[in-house]
Amino acid sequence: MLELIFLGTGGGRFATITQKRRTGGIRIISEQNKINIHVDPGPGALIYSLEMGLDPQKIRAIFVSHSHLDHANDAEPLIEAMSEGTTKKRGVLVAASSVLKGNEVCENSISRYHQAMPEKVIEATVGKSFKLDELNVTVCRAVHSDPDTVGFRFESKEFGSFAYIPDSEYFTDASKFYSGLRLLILSVLRPSGQPWEGHMTTDDAIRIIEETRPEMALITHFGMQMILRGPEREAELIEKKTGVLTKAAFDGMRVLIGKEIVISGKKEGKARTLSSFLG
Repeated sequence: MLELIFLGTGGGRFATITQKRRTGGIRIISEQNKINIHVDPGPGALIYSLEMGLDPQKIRAIFVSHSHLDHANDAEPLIEAMSEGTTKKRGVLVAASSVLKGNEVCENSISRYHQAMPEKVIEATVGKSFKLDELNVTVCRAVHSDPDTVGFRFESKEFGSFAYIPDSEYFTDASKFYSGLRLLILSVLRPSGQPWEGHMTTDDAIRIIEETRPEMALITHFGMQMILRGPEREAELIEKKTGVLTKAAFDGMRVLIGKEIVISGKKEGKARTLSSFLG
């Protein structure tokens, strides 16, 4: 069984600075800790990991989709944890080119000092594929203000396939990268009718889900306008329009992927499931 833990479901400037929704990213864990990945560790990822009983020293890989604070802020402290306080070259860092080297609009968000700590660093460029523990990973396209932004697709014989789209507007070949999934996680910053270049609205999510047809869709990474509108309401709209089961993620939510996809956890309080005992 594979478990996805949402250490945060907020995104954008105002959700980040107010923490109306946490911004800790997503942890992916399997039994016996064979898989332990942290995806897009934004502000609070370290603290929220500790609060939820997820030992950051057990992380085996860190994925960073692009060089913006709400996705990359806590990557460096998590790298230090993964490398056992910098005492061992341990773990894998998978990061967009902008995160590692910067580009014309973004400076690098992980220092060269921290890039030297993992055992391996993989520059994530669209189309690259590699094996990480029990998962086959493919780097997928995204269209955002950071031109090096990428999404990630994960596949295994045991769990099937799931993918994560970070900040991105709609793009016409989304089905090339994100079709045939059991679970698609989309970063839907804004509600229907509130477009913002380089970011996803409910309307964009509807188009992508219609074209990719996952077994289930989860929306996350909500900005203040989405929070005020109500993510659950927008998820219902997506499901009504697409016919695909769609849920709005919440802080502390846990998704178990086995023969079925099961959502657990409560919007308030803590749930004790697989990851609680892995530590």
